[in-house]
Amino acid sequence: MCHGQLAQLRDKVKAFQEAGAQLLVVDPHESWSAKRFLKDVGFGAGDVGYPLLLDPAQTASAAYGVAMQMRIHTELSNRPASFVIDREGVVRYERRGKTFADRPTPADLLREVSLLK
Repeated sequence: MCHGQLAQLRDKVKAFQEAGAQLLVVDPHESWSAKRFLKDVGFGAGDVGYPLLLDPAQTASAAYGVAMQMRIHTELSNRPASFVIDREGVVRYERRGKTFADRPTPADLLREVSLLK
């Protein structure tokens, strides 16, 4: 979970809703870790503005092939990835980061969502 990306997405929640999309972020950490991280970067309760799915068992991450694939600092971590999934559950866009900072912008994701119409 990248706090910069969380804030960027939070600031565009309305644009995603207007495009008919639902944002969902998957965090591979335990709840205590996610809460501490959110607090450390200045997010209060309810500040995120979209669902944050905690995935400490790496179930969702493994299903999308991004679990534990990247060394960040001294630990093994999930590869950053973004997906656009249509209403039928078909992945229409995917971006699997090659580095920790390799993430699409909210504008990139909105463009992909707009292609589904």
